[in-house]
Amino acid sequence: MSRPHRLCLVAGEASGDLHGADLLLALRAQLPDLEVFGIGGQRLREAGMETVADAAEVATVG
Repeated sequence: MSRPHRLCLVAGEASGDLHGADLLLALRAQLPDLEVFGIGGQRLREAGMETVADAAEVATVG
């Protein structure tokens, strides 16, 4: 039995959240069993990522 694919994403600001959500949706189209967790905002949560911290709390630049 194979293990599920797991991915950690970190998006520390709004554009990363937007592009990360698009990436996540594209990856899920290819890997429906993909488990994704990390730091992100509302868009990544809406795309199905389990957030361990909200991007607004740890906002970064650069």
